[in-house]
Amino acid sequence: MTQDASRVAAKRINDHVELIHVDNPDSVLEVPRRDWEAFTAAVKSGVFDLETLNRQAEESVA
Repeated sequence: MTQDASRVAAKRINDHVELIHVDNPDSVLEVPRRDWEAFTAAVKSGVFDLETLNRQAEESVA
């Protein structure tokens, strides 16, 4: 795990999990609980890249 990963807090909210980065608490990634295991497996394997997700979010806002 990278050093950045340790700065992410996960909160379980009813039917989803919210991931909140300490440096940017206004940006929240919501992962449905049914997808949580697949999501964590993808992150651990390197298939899911939070930086790519962040860039895509910025592009969709612009």
